[in-house]
Amino acid sequence: MFDALSLDIVPDDPAPRLRPAGPIDEPFIRRLFEEVRTVQFTATGLSGSVVSQIVAQQFQSQAAGYAAQFPRAISLIVTQGETAIGRLLLHCTSEHWHIIDIALLPAACGRGAGTKIMEALQASARRQGVGALTLSVLASNLGARRFYLRRGFAEIGQAGDAHVAMRKAFA
Repeated sequence: MFDALSLDIVPDDPAPRLRPAGPIDEPFIRRLFEEVRTVQFTATGLSGSVVSQIVAQQFQSQAAGYAAQFPRAISLIVTQGETAIGRLLLHCTSEHWHIIDIALLPAACGRGAGTKIMEALQASARRQGVGALTLSVLASNLGARRFYLRRGFAEIGQAGDAHVAMRKAFA
């Protein structure tokens, strides 16, 4: 059985870092979801109040869905210094680690934190003898798909109606 401390996911750069999420992080996790999703919905031309309602409903739905599907998920907070900038949610078995969700605040994107976290995650999985990392990504999220492809993930098929399944196997 894996827990947040046994994963030993430590980037080679002094920042960013990962720490186990706790109840005190719930407001940040909600804000992170809201910021990421609001940017996505605003791009569609929807108004502020409609977007706020949709995002609030989606947050509740996502949280309930993840809890039901992955009851033993490990939730980690990505920090830059003392400031929370993102979240990594993992489901870990001895065969593979599934990245349920990884998100950074929009202001933290494009500065290398995601790359450093993914590199550290891969190194930790290899050290622990895990066979692969898996994830699913929204098919329309071309930037994320390119990010994972550059890191050695392969698209292996559909994951539901709107997502693409990806896998990075370790030799």
